[in-house]
Amino acid sequence: MSHSARRQRLPRYGFAFLDETGTLASPRDPFFAVGLLRCAEPYQLSRPMQRIRDKQHFYDEIKWNKVSQKKLPLMIDLVNVFLSSDATFSAFIADKTRHDVIGRFGGSFKAYEALARQLVRGSVRRDEVLFVIADEYSTPPAETFEENVRDYVNQRLRRQAVAGVCRMRSSGSDLLQLIDLLLGAVVYEYKADRGVVSLGPYKPKVKLLEHIKRRAGVSSFVGGFRDPRLNVAEYAS
Repeated sequence: MSHSARRQRLPRYGFAFLDETGTLASPRDPFFAVGLLRCAEPYQLSRPMQRIRDKQHFYDEIKWNKVSQKKLPLMIDLVNVFLSSDATFSAFIADKTRHDVIGRFGGSFKAYEALARQLVRGSVRRDEVLFVIADEYSTPPAETFEENVRDYVNQRLRRQAVAGVCRMRSSGSDLLQLIDLLLGAVVYEYKADRGVVSLGPYKPKVKLLEHIKRRAGVSSFVGGFRDPRLNVAEYAS
């Protein structure tokens, strides 16, 4: 077998960053969502984001709930790093008023894990091996989220599609924080559709949401959306 033939058969590697928003057990939160940012080389996103931080002397966490008029230009610059890259973003939106995800899976943690592993499974490309970096989520002592997600995906795909899962605090990863912005924007539009929040054009969050939709060519995320870069799906039991 030639050198080039062996190289062609080697699996491709990618990185998946996983985060969530909303509180499963809180009735005040109608939606719970899990988001995944997939890229081949994380530094292609993290380095431009760091340069933006350094230029603006901004070293706070990048979070949807911190979007303000003052920080809006910075947040737009950070989102543009993703929108100008080859990275992809996927989200799973669960409407808790329509689906009892906690009851179905036997608890808040199990529901989160179930949504997360399905999202990871759907994000793996053919002949690709993913390294998954997930935000820390309160885990019962006996649970092994990392092994459960890895083993579920590998068993379903009948190969080593996930090399491993590592959880870390989002405060230490700009890419996990970037998911918070993207996922926050998607869920905000769902909340607006439900009447929980308003889409006043003067609001900084609305301006960021509209910027994302305009740049990505999205008319609305509500009801789901899919193209080569973005995939927003609604949970259905």
